[in-house]
Amino acid sequence: MIEFLRTLYYWTMTGLASLVSLIYYPCRVEGAENVPRSGGFILASNHISNIDPILLPVVCPRQMRFMAKDTLFSHPVLGALIRCGGGFPVRRGKADRNALAEFLRQLEQGYPVLIFPQGTRGGDKPQPGAGFLAVKSGKPVLPVYIEGTDKVLPRGKSFPQRYPVRVVFGSPLTFGSEDSPEGITEKVMAAIFALQGKGIHDI
Repeated sequence: MIEFLRTLYYWTMTGLASLVSLIYYPCRVEGAENVPRSGGFILASNHISNIDPILLPVVCPRQMRFMAKDTLFSHPVLGALIRCGGGFPVRRGKADRNALAEFLRQLEQGYPVLIFPQGTRGGDKPQPGAGFLAVKSGKPVLPVYIEGTDKVLPRGKSFPQRYPVRVVFGSPLTFGSEDSPEGITEKVMAAIFALQGKGIHDI
């Protein structure tokens, strides 16, 4: 029953987010056929705006899970809402074993789990965490490229402005235990940005 209510809440909130998307950032989605229809995988995306974690559940056909900074869970109501929406806490800048265990658990339960290898918006140096999680879980990594959300909500702005956005799903990537976390992260980031110039018929 709890899981049913959680799923109902997720798709209700996703539906509301879709309406907001139509108003402020009409989205063109490319390569949706590349999203696995079942099983857990790591959804790895570039990160250019605070809107990105709201947009991806709207365009992804699968119910997903995601990490959120632990400070957001300090408020009982907000924390409960984030959890119902598929989020779980992570302590930034530290090795968080609980977050790692939850990440792997969600993957094993068959959910896509979202991660931003850049760590923060527009981060210049990708974090090896994405590669580590790929090795640890043995799950495929699906690269995703987002374009335009930084124009919808630029840094320093608190209210969105209308601007079209584009999301491109690439083909799933698989890695072996012989691959290093750093090497995997580099390959994932290269795959993400390779989608920048792709059209729907090129994927």
